[in-house]
Amino acid sequence: MMKNVNQELFETLPVPQAAAHFIVPALLSTIITILYSLADTIYIGMLGDPNQIAAVSIAFPVFQFLNAFGTLFGLGTNSVMSKALGEKKYERVSRASTIGFWYSLIFIILVSCLLSIFKRPILTAVGATVSTYGYAWDYLRWVFVVGGVPTMLSIVMCNLLRSEGQAKKASYGLMLGAVLNICLDPIFIFGFKMQVAGAAVATMLSNCFSLVYFLWIYFLKMKENSYINLNPLKYKMQWPIFKDIILIGLPSCSLTILGAIGCFVQNHTLSRYSEHAVAGFGVTTKIAFIGISSTHGVAQGVLPLIAYNFGAKNYQRVRDVNKFAIKILAFISILLLISCEVFSRGFIRIFINDKDTIEIGARMLRLYILCMPFMSFILLTSTLCQAVGKWQYSLSMLAFRQLVLNIPLMLLLDRFVLPMYGVALGQPICDVICLFIAVFVYRKVFYESMRVGEAALKLA
Repeated sequence: MMKNVNQELFETLPVPQAAAHFIVPALLSTIITILYSLADTIYIGMLGDPNQIAAVSIAFPVFQFLNAFGTLFGLGTNSVMSKALGEKKYERVSRASTIGFWYSLIFIILVSCLLSIFKRPILTAVGATVSTYGYAWDYLRWVFVVGGVPTMLSIVMCNLLRSEGQAKKASYGLMLGAVLNICLDPIFIFGFKMQVAGAAVATMLSNCFSLVYFLWIYFLKMKENSYINLNPLKYKMQWPIFKDIILIGLPSCSLTILGAIGCFVQNHTLSRYSEHAVAGFGVTTKIAFIGISSTHGVAQGVLPLIAYNFGAKNYQRVRDVNKFAIKILAFISILLLISCEVFSRGFIRIFINDKDTIEIGARMLRLYILCMPFMSFILLTSTLCQAVGKWQYSLSMLAFRQLVLNIPLMLLLDRFVLPMYGVALGQPICDVICLFIAVFVYRKVFYESMRVGEAALKLA
């Protein structure tokens, strides 16, 4: 018997309505989450100190590791649970939820301890200077070391709820936390005069609130009618399930980690020029993050729907959901591209009213944002591979994109073609090349998985 899972939603509701059920809440929570991320930068920019903006830019890729680890366990568990639901393997659903939740907790505690121990070499390696190190560590101490556990578990719980079709409840938790963060930012930054540390405290407290909301929803509203199980004593560790969670979540985790590594290299390269260059590119990446996160919102939104129907062997519905997602992503990416090309200076000025930073940031934004239409399809293809269990293709494509193409291209362009601005130009050139790889993977891997499944059904 299906418990808290809306079988009609997954199997028979018209694709636009079913996809919208997942995509709209995911996009709304993504947009609100982006706004609170941008709010940190906007409020800190009001201090008029490029060193503090640069510090947040330096700390941001380190903080992204935390989101990467959340995605590793959250998205991996989501996919395993959704596919198992489609296959009607309900005990596997419960076991996966237990393993995903508790092992993510253990993992993030260990990582937070390591960051505390090795903070100086890590921050120095990613471009922190004498002027920015103190600010960068103030930020990371609160959002990562103190706030790592609530942030990690909020991401995991959000994905557990989505796997059973509870997309609205999942998104509400993220949105409420984000709204709280936006409200708390000025209180701690200006009211308590904590400056950059105040933004970090606000983020930490908002993630604590989101986690409390998710646990309240589960224990008081859903527990008796859900396959999700958070009792660590009921199910023993099962290596095959844990391995599936890690391997399926690994491509998305690697995408964020590889992006963070790229930011490390970018910040280190730009720190040779000036704090204005680091700050300008930091604002550029925050704006571009809107498009990247929106892509993830759509892709992660449809992942449970695709994984469920793939597990249920309803391959035509998988195709229909996928085509719908592509149309949505095309619209979002083109809209963002046009907006940033036309209003680049205005967007940068929102974050900091410093003439040199605005000039550098606006030119970088116009170059960097050219990647959006290509990046959207690449990231969607990666998520589709995860949904059907072909994680190795997704991981290989993303690793090749960042390590083999993006970082070397960026360094070569900076040194020989376009000093300083070559850092921003590397990403769109890289993604044009990777688009051809993504099309190959999309056709030969994603659709091949369904052709094999359909052939097996005919023989059965």
